[in-house]
Amino acid sequence: MPARTSFMVAALLAAFAAHADETAPPVWADVSAIFVERCTMCHSAVAGASRGLRLDDYDAALTGSERGPVLLPGDATGSELMRRLRGESTPRMPFLSRPLPDDEIALIEEWIVAGMPMDDASR
Repeated sequence: MPARTSFMVAALLAAFAAHADETAPPVWADVSAIFVERCTMCHSAVAGASRGLRLDDYDAALTGSERGPVLLPGDATGSELMRRLRGESTPRMPFLSRPLPDDEIALIEEWIVAGMPMDDASR
């Protein structure tokens, strides 16, 4: 294959890979970073897990609170966590703090709609 053709193929593959990354749904690491920054001061094993809800661990987050699941894979509207983040259920979360920015709420919603993938392999 001539050098110019090889370069063009490589450039096309790189562009495709970059586009695939842009359109890939968020994974646990993406939403976990938000949870660590804004939620785990109350909802973690170390903090005592308010209402039994832990957001410091993927499996614990899927388990939910003492009242049951707060995250429903594929169903952002039915997920109590989303209702709390939007202020549709009370108390709004994060409790006694400023609401999450719209882009962070949208990222969590996108993750839920995508089935709440743990990582790239679980998509």
